Amino acid sequence: MPTIVFECSDLAGARRMGVTLQNHGHRIDTRRLHRGDAVPSDLVDVDAVLCFGGPQSANDDGLPWMAPLLDFIRAAHDAEIPMFGVCLGSQLLARALGGTVTEMEQGPRLGWAVVDLSPDGREDPLHKGLPWKWMQFHWNRDTVGELPAGARVLSRGDRGDVQGWRLGVRTYGVQYHPEVDAGQIEAWTADDAELIRELGLDVAALEVDTDRQFAHFERLTDRYFETIAMLLMPLDRRQQYAAHMP
Repeated sequence: MPTIVFECSDLAGARRMGVTLQNHGHRIDTRRLHRGDAVPSDLVDVDAVLCFGGPQSANDDGLPWMAPLLDFIRAAHDAEIPMFGVCLGSQLLARALGGTVTEMEQGPRLGWAVVDLSPDGREDPLHKGLPWKWMQFHWNRDTVGELPAGARVLSRGDRGDVQGWRLGVRTYGVQYHPEVDAGQIEAWTADDAELIRELGLDVAALEVDTDRQFAHFERLTDRYFETIAMLLMPLDRRQQYAAHMP
């Protein structure tokens, strides 16, 4: 019974979050959509769904995998299968479930910035024991504009934008990158060198920020992944439920 992981770039993916889930017994089935892997045709034996970032737009209906992926997300949500989306993944979840995705009004956000938990976020089970303000890594030009009907804002960024949200009790999205590792940050900086120059960002300052922030960030996000594994995607409980299915 796999956990389906959708990846949209060779430079992004489950990374540290995937390791935690595997340590909790999840069998990862990675679908690299940008390389032509297929979206599953049904939900048979699917334990959970993770959707990660990439350079694509969540509004690009010309992508061959966009329509089947949105259909799959809707079906998984209706079936109450746990889902977690990161950056583009969060935007795809939001769009599939009735929300909108727009460009950030003040331009792309690249680097470290504070995320503030909302009152709902402070009470959310996945965020209990975490700081109400915590430093997260960002790398995006688009964001969730309007959330799906009934969704709750769990956190916001320094521009007032939605950084974390939940629909129901099993579908979550975050705009920031809790899964990122130091090597990824270096790779993204090199890959987006032209954009960094256009924005006038100081690469040396970003490296200093990363050196200063990463150890604390890693400890907190590792705790976050453990909570996701135990509360949102508890493999043992779903296996027990499946054992009693007719």
